[in-house]
Amino acid sequence: MSLIDGKAVLAILLFVLALNPVASMAGSNLNFAVKGGEGSAGECLLTALVFLQCGVFPSDDTFTDSLFPTKSMEESVQLLLIVQDTPTVPSGKNYAFLKFDLTKVLPLALIASHARPLNASLWLYADLTTAFNNASVRVYHVLSNDWHENTLTWNNMPPIDESHYEQNQIRGIDMWYRWNVTDDVSGDMQSGGVSSFALISGFKSWMNIAWFTSKEYQVYQKENVSKSPELDLYFREPTLTLVSSLPHLLMTIDGSKVQADENGSLQMAVPWGTHEITVPESVPKREGEREFFAGWDDNVSTPSREIVVGHDQTFRVSYRTQYQLSVNSLFGTASGSGWYFAEETARASVQPTWVFSEGFMGALGVRHVLDHWEGACQSSTLPECVITMDEPKQVVAIWRNDYTVPIAILALVGLAAATAVAWRKLRK
Repeated sequence: MSLIDGKAVLAILLFVLALNPVASMAGSNLNFAVKGGEGSAGECLLTALVFLQCGVFPSDDTFTDSLFPTKSMEESVQLLLIVQDTPTVPSGKNYAFLKFDLTKVLPLALIASHARPLNASLWLYADLTTAFNNASVRVYHVLSNDWHENTLTWNNMPPIDESHYEQNQIRGIDMWYRWNVTDDVSGDMQSGGVSSFALISGFKSWMNIAWFTSKEYQVYQKENVSKSPELDLYFREPTLTLVSSLPHLLMTIDGSKVQADENGSLQMAVPWGTHEITVPESVPKREGEREFFAGWDDNVSTPSREIVVGHDQTFRVSYRTQYQLSVNSLFGTASGSGWYFAEETARASVQPTWVFSEGFMGALGVRHVLDHWEGACQSSTLPECVITMDEPKQVVAIWRNDYTVPIAILALVGLAAATAVAWRKLRK
């Protein structure tokens, strides 16, 4: 199967997987530079409304030879990438290395949002193998991109992640072979956007020899069809899922009003990049009752926030029930009115606890004194009232008139008068 046929089948399969019954906000919002042509780094094509395919050519490709540990294979014109592990004396091994700079091809929005590809495939064109047609080639992820094809040797090879690999059998020449490197590329997109791979024989054998065309092959052989190694990336525009504890919640995404369904869920395709989400701080239910914003599941504590979307992501927002407390008093300054979460303990109070009456009575010393609370108080120790907020509630401070001062004054006046009368009598 040719590379074109293989890509077509893979693209069809991925396109079917990419179809998602969600609203799209993308459309024409995706902007990127298409790169292509001779000597280019690769190109990206928008193959569907929410589907992007990118082909990236290696910035560096070479191989190393254990029999010449200090020799760089770029010292001669390199047309092939040799992978073999043969039982020669001494044993000869060749590792091939490829580096792909995704930042030179992918749209900036994908790089900045650390987009994860739906699929990443490494394609190599087999130019030579043994008559056995059964070479085994493994692709490993290279842990460092700090290497260059002009200076790479067996002795200074970058570290290789040997914990996992992708393997393919080379059963013929003049055809393309594919390795799935999706997980490795996804990780590289989180840490700079450059991917390196090593091709290593699966076992030691005379039959385990495979030569692949390099990125220079087409130029030096003057062929019209590219046989360069290629890293093909397939991206589906990410799906943003917002889940609320409230049904039919109205939200704003990038200035557009959207509404959750009866289960409090909203799904939509959004462009790769940064987006602004705003949910209401409070949602009224009935008089004295509302749902109040409690936070996001990733510990963001504000109703408005920015998110960076590079892959399918879900954000959950929660609300808590609040009830209103009304604290009323004819005199003094009442405190405690406001909104409280369900089952929260509220405290009402009033200060000062007494005031003089208005006018002449006040001049005589008559006072209004806080007597008790009425309404939803569960307990009170004046001047405070304690309330458990399990519904909208109201408390009222009740005052009484206090005549203690004028009575005391009158008593003193009477006593003084009686004393004066008695004094006069004694003098007679």
